[in-house]
Amino acid sequence: MQSTLAVLRSITLPVALTASLSGCISMNSYIDPALPTVRAEDLRASKTPQPVQVLFEFRTKGAPNARGTEFAKPIVLDTVRSTALFSNVTEAPVAGGRTLTLVIDNIPVTEDAASKGFATGLTLGLAGNTVTDGYVCTATYTTPGAAPKKSQVKHALHTTMGNTEGPKGVTPMKMDEALPIVVKQLTLNALQGVRKDAGL
Repeated sequence: MQSTLAVLRSITLPVALTASLSGCISMNSYIDPALPTVRAEDLRASKTPQPVQVLFEFRTKGAPNARGTEFAKPIVLDTVRSTALFSNVTEAPVAGGRTLTLVIDNIPVTEDAASKGFATGLTLGLAGNTVTDGYVCTATYTTPGAAPKKSQVKHALHTTMGNTEGPKGVTPMKMDEALPIVVKQLTLNALQGVRKDAGL
């Protein structure tokens, strides 16, 4: 069974590099507050809910990331099921052939993150740094005989290392606490976009 740290390093780009270089330096993660708050209970179908097959993939800079998919898929599926948009949510094909494809891509935001982490490590945390991981979630809802409906949302996770302050007014978390929330927020916001576009 792979360690939690190994999984987290595989799905965060700048943070992965800095975590490996910084060793025991204190780290805090901060969820970017720019993405609107969407609650699962607010996502209700305006028509009769239908079953849907959910397909999910996590990517890193556009390339499939199996560890990331393994980590995030249960969160994504549980989040979709927590809404009232669909009568049944499954990974298998459903009657009616409806599919919801969700892709989360981890893209670099902070440039030269490796050297920043290295500097923090060399100074034993005295030279603090902040790095940012970007995430883009694309949701595509397909119904046979109709054009696919798409929604895309962006999110970010800021991580401080060593002697530095985080973003003002944002609660610090451990990375393993913050990442599931980021995945859930991405999924709910993408679902809201699909709901509006598809008239669910």
